[in-house]
Amino acid sequence: MSFTGVGLGYGARIRIGRGATPAWTTLIGPGDFELPAGEVDEIEATSHDSPNRTKEFIPGLTDNGTMTVPVDYIPGNDQDVLLRELRRTGELIQLEITPAGGTPELWAAWVKSYGRSAPVNGKATATIGFRINGEIIAEGGN
Repeated sequence: MSFTGVGLGYGARIRIGRGATPAWTTLIGPGDFELPAGEVDEIEATSHDSPNRTKEFIPGLTDNGTMTVPVDYIPGNDQDVLLRELRRTGELIQLEITPAGGTPELWAAWVKSYGRSAPVNGKATATIGFRINGEIIAEGGN
C-alpha cells in the first residue's frame, strides 16, 4: 500500500449467485475489469419560464450499463457450462464483486454475452458481458 492508501487491484473476486438463497460460483481466472459505473439519464425541463433563456435539466433514471470480464477458458469445465447456460437462458443472477481490500458489492444482472477464444500461440480466454440491472442494497445498507 502506498502513502495515499492506494493499492493494487490484484486479488479482486467476482461471484455469481443463483436462486433465492444463492448458490455461489466464484469466477476462475478473471482479468482486468471495471466495476459498474452507472449513468443517470438527463431529462430536459426547459420551459418559457426558464431563467435567462437557459436550458434546464433534471436527473432521470440510472442505467448501470454493462460489465465485461475476461476469464480463463477451459472448454467443458463447470464455469464454461454455467456461463453458456446463463447466456442461453437470460436468467437473472446476483453478481458479487469484491475489490481487493474492499467490501463486496452486490448487483442484479444477466449474462448478455459469452465469447470464447482459442489462440494458436496464447492462453485460451473467454469474455463475459454482464448487463447490470441495479445494485442490491443489503438490509441496513445505504
